[in-house]
Amino acid sequence: MRRTLTLAGLTTLALNLASFGVGTIPPRADSSRAALVSLGQEYGDLQLWATAIAQATDTLESPESARALAHQLARVMGPLEKDFEKTTAALSTSQLEQILPLWERMVFAHAGFALLQERASTLGVDPSIDPAELHDLAFQLSVVLDFAAQIQRLALIELITPPPTPIRVS
Repeated sequence: MRRTLTLAGLTTLALNLASFGVGTIPPRADSSRAALVSLGQEYGDLQLWATAIAQATDTLESPESARALAHQLARVMGPLEKDFEKTTAALSTSQLEQILPLWERMVFAHAGFALLQERASTLGVDPSIDPAELHDLAFQLSVVLDFAAQIQRLALIELITPPPTPIRVS
């Protein structure tokens, strides 16, 4: 009897251990939509900055104030690249394939962001900055942000909308 119970216990333990190792890794949670929404919010926040700087530069006369604003703009733009990388990482391969033409445009917009951030950094240390240069930069940033936000919304809609299924009429 004791031997039967021991054998039954070992069998149960072996079956539990065998089933524990098979299929226990849960699928990755889909955080792509949340990441895209967060990226869109980042675009909106930066758009507020670009608008405020464009308005402020209309009345700025001091190169020192323009330089400080350019430095602040470069600093505020900094996290955008990491947010874009996080969003890209949150997308599955099939999702990227689904929205590839849109994502290629988004990559293009982010290349523009990188150039504009570099320009803002340069202006942020230029002692002879003309406020008109910062105004132009803010305008360019606003245009790129509008483009990126539009693409972000289209990508989100594309991912949310279920694929069409063929309907058969018999």
